[in-house]
Amino acid sequence: MKKLLVVFMLAASSSAFAQSGAMDPSAFYDYAKSAPVCSLEIKESTREYTHFSFSYPSCFPTCYPDNAVYMDFYEPKGEGKYPAVIFLSHIAGGIPEIEGEFCRDLASSGIGVLLVQTAYQKNYSFGRKWLAENLKKNGEDAIVQLFRQIVIEARRGIDWIETRPRVDREKIGAMGISLGGIAVPVLAGVDERVKSMVILLGGGGMGDIIWNGFATKLFKERLEEEGITSAQELEKKVWMIDPVNFADKLKGRSVMMINAHFDTSIPHANTIELWKALGKPQLIWIPTGHFVSFFEMGYVKMKTFQFFYAEFIDRDKAKDIGLAYYPDVPIESFRIYTRAMLPRKIAFNMDGDFGGGHKDGTMGIVVKNLFGGDYLGGSEILAHESKDGRYKMDGFGGDLIFGKKLTENTHGFMKYTYETAKVYNVAEWAPEDFKRHTGRSGVSTLTFTLERNTLDDSLYPVDGSYYRGCFDVSSKAFGGDYNFIRAVGEGRWYISTPYPKITLVLRGKGGWEGEYGDSSDVPFFERFTLGGDDSVRGYKSRSLGPRDENNLPLWGNVMLLGNVETRFPIYKWFNGAIFYDVGGNWEHINKVKLPKDLQNSVGAGIRVRTKWFVMRCDYAYPLNKNEEERVGRFHVAAGLPF
Repeated sequence: MKKLLVVFMLAASSSAFAQSGAMDPSAFYDYAKSAPVCSLEIKESTREYTHFSFSYPSCFPTCYPDNAVYMDFYEPKGEGKYPAVIFLSHIAGGIPEIEGEFCRDLASSGIGVLLVQTAYQKNYSFGRKWLAENLKKNGEDAIVQLFRQIVIEARRGIDWIETRPRVDREKIGAMGISLGGIAVPVLAGVDERVKSMVILLGGGGMGDIIWNGFATKLFKERLEEEGITSAQELEKKVWMIDPVNFADKLKGRSVMMINAHFDTSIPHANTIELWKALGKPQLIWIPTGHFVSFFEMGYVKMKTFQFFYAEFIDRDKAKDIGLAYYPDVPIESFRIYTRAMLPRKIAFNMDGDFGGGHKDGTMGIVVKNLFGGDYLGGSEILAHESKDGRYKMDGFGGDLIFGKKLTENTHGFMKYTYETAKVYNVAEWAPEDFKRHTGRSGVSTLTFTLERNTLDDSLYPVDGSYYRGCFDVSSKAFGGDYNFIRAVGEGRWYISTPYPKITLVLRGKGGWEGEYGDSSDVPFFERFTLGGDDSVRGYKSRSLGPRDENNLPLWGNVMLLGNVETRFPIYKWFNGAIFYDVGGNWEHINKVKLPKDLQNSVGAGIRVRTKWFVMRCDYAYPLNKNEEERVGRFHVAAGLPF
């Protein structure tokens, strides 16, 4: 009771405390240590974890109408000890698609998570209005007390989690996003039980963040009414909530920071200020702003998991886990066709794809009217590189093309391709079919293609159709190391509607492949992939299909894909699009279950059309809620997806 009385007295005089700067700031977050008494409600139960929800009265006196604390606890199933992480949410509380995703992923991997929210965060729509009124009465003290309550209740959360019999008390970490990311180093600075931490979108220099940050304009306006005239003046009043002032207490503890390069709410300089104060720990930049960092959460989740897995479970294995998950690159693919810039008898093409830890590129030239007739011939060079935690691979090759014009719009081709593939750095825990292909090997393929093209324009078609059928034979008899066959068919239809310049585009594509002779499988680097900017756009590149025991993609031998897209003019060079994508990828044809296994996404995009090229930006959202990625994705590319 004595400590609780001290807390109450400090709450009434925090402004004087703040400006004095004479006391140890740790005393500002003192409280009467005790585990909260509460009743747990089961919200979700899976094979990997149980999700409990509970609440209890806050020990910190506030004038907020609902002075409760809301907790969500994700407990791994099993019998042994497990590490635990205290998770502090952003100002608007825990969102299932953000905080919930982190909690589920960590708990599924054997790490318990306690998500802490004050009543203000739980009901932010009301809390924001309440704070605006409270700022009029109490000035910056309203902000300070809100922050103080979050830290104190996080400490009580540690008290509670230590009562769980399976929690390893020597392995407790903390993480937070935005407001929570700012609070985490303060929590760790006043509570030595926190052994390691992940700071997401956090920074230091609270006076400057509140005064100049995009998300805190409301606070600045109210503080100016209070007579505060600068960030430096505000800093003197809020120094006890600035994580920079607690950094010296964190020496010897592991820290990882992940921040947005174009953040205006936690500016770059404030990130660097905290990073330097913490002794320059690992800092990862993602290429987004503060709010749109939501679209990089798949990558951020994986890096967070790797960090805590390394700290609490297995450091060596953590180096390899999940490296297939990279931050989205600015441009995922490009396709360049220069028929308009070269003589009509010559066609030059260059394209590349990036994403999912994979890069590949093709560059080639085709000459028409060979021998003065309807024949054509050409050549291409190919290069690719891919990697994830299981393996690395480099490849290089080339092909020779020979074909004949059969009708005005139909061509037949024969292509011979030889590619080398070097698979190395294969992890011990990688699937056996990855290990089997370790080393350098060759793929020698003869392809037969029939193509019919009635499109009115190769750059931005609005009318016509396109059909393509391919049959590949890869054989040791051709000088390669594998025997397999592949068949792929594709059809596209471009329909101009009665309304001016509006085009409906339909695409269907399917493929099958299988080994023959003495080959035991199709090599994993030759399998079909789905997901990304030109297939099912709501999902990460190359992410759909069968998965291994570590939930990483194995890709497939059977593939189906369908797209419906409506393209329409907006203004001059700018065109819009709305689309629906559906697809599936399976390891064997007897595994196909339709429509149950199909993955769906919807979205919209912008196309910038010029005489020489098309740039596009699409946003797609996955419709299959059971998938691991429940967030939308942006895709930027040069050239149309189809």
